Amino acid sequence: MVRIGVFSDTHIGRAVPNTVAEYRRRAFRHAFSRAIDLFIREDVDYVIHAGDLFERRSMTPGDSILVKDELQRLVDGLDGEVKILMVRGNHDGTPENSALDYVKHPLAKYLEVLGDGTLRGEEELYEDDLIAAVGFGYTPYPSPRIREVEGVIRNILQTSRAQFKVFISHMFIEGHQDIPPGVPGHQIVSLESIRRLGADLVISGHHHQYSPTTDLGGVKVLTPGATESIDLSDTGPHGALILNLERTLDVQFRPITPLYWVRSTAVEGGETPRPRGWFKEKALNQIREYIKELEGDGAKGILRMTLRGLVEEGRYDLELELENLIREMKMEKPFLIHVELENSLKEKGVTPILGGTLNREELLMELFKPLGEEARVKAMELVEEVELTLEEEASTKTGLLTESRRREYVKRWKRILGETE
Repeated sequence: MVRIGVFSDTHIGRAVPNTVAEYRRRAFRHAFSRAIDLFIREDVDYVIHAGDLFERRSMTPGDSILVKDELQRLVDGLDGEVKILMVRGNHDGTPENSALDYVKHPLAKYLEVLGDGTLRGEEELYEDDLIAAVGFGYTPYPSPRIREVEGVIRNILQTSRAQFKVFISHMFIEGHQDIPPGVPGHQIVSLESIRRLGADLVISGHHHQYSPTTDLGGVKVLTPGATESIDLSDTGPHGALILNLERTLDVQFRPITPLYWVRSTAVEGGETPRPRGWFKEKALNQIREYIKELEGDGAKGILRMTLRGLVEEGRYDLELELENLIREMKMEKPFLIHVELENSLKEKGVTPILGGTLNREELLMELFKPLGEEARVKAMELVEEVELTLEEEASTKTGLLTESRRREYVKRWKRILGETE
């Protein structure tokens, strides 16, 4: 029997929100180590990582060292009898500037990074007697790009003599994953496109929620999800997969116990105008219940709470009152690490100033419409990188980056504009 360990979206180095940055950073490292423990315990023959190994290309030296040490521990724990296959995710940088370059060399004998050659239309393959694997690294335009290189991928897999053929990607797959609203069509690949590739197994990262196996008439499509809550709104569970391959494929999802609990909840007021005190009481009761659960399990946790509905007056005063009370509760009950409040309340008699019909992706696409294809891709990637940098490095007082960091991004934006002239 062949055993394959699969995980994805480990986001080593993620420290969002920055109010609890160090707790979050530890949580992602913990989840990565527990996944390695699982693969060693299960005595796997292969390990596949489906992208977003790191949170960002410019990770800290400590992040890079942790990953290299943990992968080496995996190899040593399995007496060198393991092959590690990876693809680049959107958080891992670009084909020309990839974070995976930091982990390739020390594990050259065991580690194979796939996918960026495929994006260029090259025949790129990992192959042994048991497995043939083709990768497809992240691109902001997977739907048109996979159609362009479909013939190359299909030809590689069809001519391979390996027993089992695998396609590893980092993208959204329609009809398999529960895709978030507002994702544009060019970022979603159809199941029909996947079926035509000729793989026995398709593994996709990028979607952070585990998606049970989709069977396309013999082609198995899997999404392992993230190993830890990427955002505080994520519901979980999070973990890794163990695949047992003999005559058929047996897929087992193994949850990873988080270092800190993450819970997302909401106070729903409905359409009836309610006083501030009503929302405050409901919010505090939910927080107290969460603290009881944490104390009962001897765990520490983070809570994300959304306030929704119609308040009679003082929506921002309510937020301030709750923040002060939560601060006192945290001092009394150290099991509660942090409460992230999202104030989505509407105030009676106040009309919102802004509105609109375009979602974020549509707005960016419209904005970058005058750019050529290559420059548009780089512009979209730059926007994503700036957003990540703002989440981690922005001043808590001004919400801005330092002048030197802003200058760096302005220079890159000018280079993108220069390429269109």
